[in-house]
Amino acid sequence: MSVKWSIHMSKSLNHKQVVSLIKAIGASRTVLVEGEAGIGKTAMLYEFRNDPAFAGYHIIDPIDCTQLSDGSVWMPDIDRENGISRELPNERFGVSKSSQKGINGSKPLIICLDEIAKARQFIKDVLAPIIYERRVGQYHMPEGSIVFGCTNLSLEGLGDSLQAHLRDRLCIVRMAKPTKDEWVQWASSERADIAPEVIAAAHMFPIIFETFTDYQAGGSQKGKDLRKENPYIFNPADAGQGKWVTPRSLHAASDLVKKMDIVDEDVLTVGLEGIIGAPFTAQMMSFIRFGQQLPPFQRVLDEPKTCPVPTNPTAQLVQVFQFVQQVKDSNQAEAVVTYTQRMKNEMQSLFVHTVANSTRVDKFVMSKTFTKMMSENRIFFNN
Repeated sequence: MSVKWSIHMSKSLNHKQVVSLIKAIGASRTVLVEGEAGIGKTAMLYEFRNDPAFAGYHIIDPIDCTQLSDGSVWMPDIDRENGISRELPNERFGVSKSSQKGINGSKPLIICLDEIAKARQFIKDVLAPIIYERRVGQYHMPEGSIVFGCTNLSLEGLGDSLQAHLRDRLCIVRMAKPTKDEWVQWASSERADIAPEVIAAAHMFPIIFETFTDYQAGGSQKGKDLRKENPYIFNPADAGQGKWVTPRSLHAASDLVKKMDIVDEDVLTVGLEGIIGAPFTAQMMSFIRFGQQLPPFQRVLDEPKTCPVPTNPTAQLVQVFQFVQQVKDSNQAEAVVTYTQRMKNEMQSLFVHTVANSTRVDKFVMSKTFTKMMSENRIFFNN
C-alpha cells in the first residue's frame, strides 16, 4: 500500500550540496531529492550540463513520470524465430542495442526522474529496474550512468507517495529552499539573466525565502500565523491562496518585467499577480517604478562623474543590480565603478560584494577603482 510519507531530517542540503551528493554516489545509488515546488530540484540537471566532469555524458531531458503510460518506458518485442520476447526501451531513456553497457563508445547517461512519487503505481513498478539496476528493458545503461529522482514534500498535499520497499532502496534527502544570498548570487549570474528590479525586490524581502514548514512545530517561526506574517509564500492550509512566490516564479516574473516596455501598467500588474501573487506584486511594482526613473545606462558610461545619482535608496538598489547585469567589458566596468563611488557606503558595499560573488567578476578585475573598492570593503580574491 502506498502511503503519504515524509522523511524527518535534522538538516536539509542546499542546491550545491545535493549536486555533490549525486555526483558522489549517483552512478551506484539513486538519490531522491524531496523539496518544495519551484526551488530548483529539476534544475540540478542543468548543473551537470555545465560541469566539465560530465562533458562526455548523454544528459537526458527531465522525464516527467506523471506523463508516462503503457509503452513509455519499454515495449515488448516478439522474436518468433527463436520463440521469445524482449523488452525494448523507449528512446527517451537514451539506451539501445548500440548504446548500452559493454558496447564501446557508449556514453554514460544522466537521467532525472521528475515527479516520481506522483507517478501511478504501475509506472513506479516499471521504473524500478532503472532505479535499482540502471536497466531499461533488456539493456543495462553504460558504465557510470547516473539516475536521480525529484519529488515534492508530502506535506504540500500534492499526492506524493512511495511504498516502503522502494523508499528503502533510495537515498532520500531534502533540498532546502535557497536563501536570499544564494538566490541573489545565482540571479546575478550571466546564465540566469534575471531583471535587476526582481533581484532588488528579492534582496529587500528575504522573507520570501522562508518556507511554510518554518511556521510548523519545530520550525524557526513556530507559533506564528503564516497567513498574517508571510502572505508571500505557499501556505498549504490556505486553499484560496491562488499564487505565491517561489524561486521558479521569480524567474517567470523576470521574463515579464524584461518585456514591460511593450505592455501597459495594468497588464504588467495583473500579469505579475498571476505569477507571484498579489501581495508580492504590490511590493515589486515600487521597484519597477523607481527603476524606470533611473538615468540611461549609456549616460552613466559616458558621464560617470556627473550623471545624476538617484537619491531614493530603492532606486539605488535597482541600479546596483542593473550595473552588475549590464556591464560588458573592463571599460564599462571602470565607468560604472567610478559612478558607484558617488553612492552611499552601504550601496557601494552591496555592489562590490555582489560583483565579487558573481560570475561577472571577470569584467571588473582589471579596474583599479574596483580593486580599491574591494580592499576598502575587505574583500580579496582567493589565490
